[in-house]
Amino acid sequence: MKKFLMILAAVVLSLSLTSCGDKKSSATVKVKVVNALSAPQSAVTVYMFDATKWNQESFRDPFHANKQAVTESDGVATFELRETFDLDVIDSQTTLYFATFDKDKKITGETAVTIKKGETKNATIRQK
Repeated sequence: MKKFLMILAAVVLSLSLTSCGDKKSSATVKVKVVNALSAPQSAVTVYMFDATKWNQESFRDPFHANKQAVTESDGVATFELRETFDLDVIDSQTTLYFATFDKDKKITGETAVTIKKGETKNATIRQK
């Protein structure tokens, strides 16, 4: 009986350690925002949308975005994607849409990225 309890405790401990382990992203998208002259734009908020929201024009505004990230000094906003929340768990690839908006919630630039689990993709938004 003691042996069984020791094995059970070891199994429970190992399961709890693996579930609390490394929480790395499943995929990464780096979106560079540039102006008409191709100069990087810092401190710009980039919004990410899934296909369901993007395909309905009434949901194309910052309020309905799935995620957002702000560009760094190099003009790049990084999105760390999680398999369960951001990537399609049924299909092998997911298409995501990224956009920037002006103060009136009008799109100033957009791009789409198709990504699979484990990939890192780069995209560029050229603002109007």
